[in-house]
Amino acid sequence: MADEADILIKFCEEEWTQGRQSENQRATMTNFSIIIAVAIFGLIVQMDFGTKALPLAIILVLVGTYGALVSIKLYERWQLHMRRARYWRKRIDELHPNAQLLQLRKAAWNDHKAKHHWLVRLHLNWLWVAIHSLIVSFGVVCAIIIIFVHGI
Repeated sequence: MADEADILIKFCEEEWTQGRQSENQRATMTNFSIIIAVAIFGLIVQMDFGTKALPLAIILVLVGTYGALVSIKLYERWQLHMRRARYWRKRIDELHPNAQLLQLRKAAWNDHKAKHHWLVRLHLNWLWVAIHSLIVSFGVVCAIIIIFVHGI
C-alpha cells in the first residue's frame, strides 16, 4: 500500500498539472483574442473608419472584454489548484519534518524576492488582463473616431 506522503505527492502533481492547463488555456485564449482583434482592426482601417465600421469597433470591445473575463476566470482556477497543492505540501511537511520542505521553499522565495523585489509585486495576471484591456481600448478609440469623424 502506498505511503501517505506518496498519495499527497500524487495529489500535488495533479494540481500542478491542472494549474498548468489553466495557464495554457489562458495563453491560447489570449492568442486567439489578439489574432481576432488584429483582423478586426485591419478591417476598420481598410474601411477608413467609416460608419459601417462602427459594429466592428463594438465587436473589438466585446472580444477584449470576453478575453479579460476568461483570463480572470482561468487565473481564479489556477489559484484554486495552487492553493490545494499548498495544503498537500503542508501535510507532507508535517509527515516528514526533517525534509524541511516549507522552510526551504520560504528561503528560496526570500532569495528570489531579494533579487527581483520590484518584479515580485508585478503580478503576471495583471499583464494578461492588460493585453485584453488594450484590445478594449482600441475598440473604444476606434468607435470614438468613427462617431466624431462622421457625426453619428
